[in-house]
Amino acid sequence: MIIYLVGQRNVPAQFRNIVSGTILIRIFAVLAYALVVFGLYGGAGDPVVYFRWGQRFAEYFRQFDLSPFFDRDVWRGPAFTGTNFVGYPAALAILLVGESFRGTWLLYSALCVVGLLYFAKVFYRAYGGAEYKTYLYILLLYPSLWFWTANVSKDTWMVFGVAVFLTGMVDKGRKQNIYVMAFGLLWCYLVRPQLAAMLAFALAGAYFLGTLKKLTFKNVFILVLSVVGAFYFLSVVGVEDVTEVTDFAEQTQRKSSYGGSEISLSQGPLKFIQAPVNILLRPFPWEVGGFLQIISFFDVYFIWYLAFRNWRAVRRSFSMIRKDRLIAFCFIFIGLFAVGAGLALVNLGLIARQRIILYPFMFMIIYAYSDKRIAFLRKKRREEQEKRYQEIAELQKA
Repeated sequence: MIIYLVGQRNVPAQFRNIVSGTILIRIFAVLAYALVVFGLYGGAGDPVVYFRWGQRFAEYFRQFDLSPFFDRDVWRGPAFTGTNFVGYPAALAILLVGESFRGTWLLYSALCVVGLLYFAKVFYRAYGGAEYKTYLYILLLYPSLWFWTANVSKDTWMVFGVAVFLTGMVDKGRKQNIYVMAFGLLWCYLVRPQLAAMLAFALAGAYFLGTLKKLTFKNVFILVLSVVGAFYFLSVVGVEDVTEVTDFAEQTQRKSSYGGSEISLSQGPLKFIQAPVNILLRPFPWEVGGFLQIISFFDVYFIWYLAFRNWRAVRRSFSMIRKDRLIAFCFIFIGLFAVGAGLALVNLGLIARQRIILYPFMFMIIYAYSDKRIAFLRKKRREEQEKRYQEIAELQKA
């Protein structure tokens, strides 16, 4: 019902059939994820842990006891935000649908679908309808975007938060809504403060590139506020200075270095080159060993296939960095995430799961200035010119 109602509000009537299909895909995705987690991995997975923690919080909430929000002894970890916070929406989902893994995961995964619909809405606001159908369909049907988010997970939460942030960045008439942007940042901060910092830095970078040509008080204000907010989000995870980012990444490396898909990271300056390669290109063909790695390989390399197939469109997008703030944001965010996550993650499974947040931005770069859209814009300009010429001719006759 959530997906259907949001789809009715945010998707043009001629494309709403995909919304109904998406509901069926979500049901299939939850069943597939449950089969993989319980059938292949014996129940070992973060979504299972988050569900169990949600059960614990739900016991308190059933008795109208809100101590899980204030009692540190009940928290999962030392901080209210981050891993601990995922337990609260998990508890709410359990209270609504009962203590069912699949039922809770299905309800929670609706957040991702709503987020993807918001991404498509932003694309339509920014680039019109020429490639809207392609962008909408690929978001809703892309396998990794429905498989990895068919559960209670940080990634599901983040897709929604980032999408809300973008709807504020590209509001009606391509204006900015600071309140919506702030809400999206807060939503992301509650689960992954470091990713909220990347969003804020990417926003600052996009505004910096645009502000050089259009120096307004609002642009400068958002630029300064973004930088301040980014440093605050980093301070939450213990990074008080930019020089400490590498230390934080090394700590995260130690936490993610487990399982058979662990990879090594170079030392010294070379690791800053290897980091984005790990996020954007791995697993390499010779590293593919298991079922999920096979899926992960085809998953990321199909996007690169689309990029090379639409190379002229990608090149146009790159040339618009100074003129198109949304495209600038896409490139900067992808770059920041690729380096930051690449330094922190040394597990191919975690890389495959967490990099899905980049895919809506990569698709936006591929389709924003596609040949089809450019041809449509040229045709529209010719029609407008012909209309003006006719109006001038009629005036001359009169």
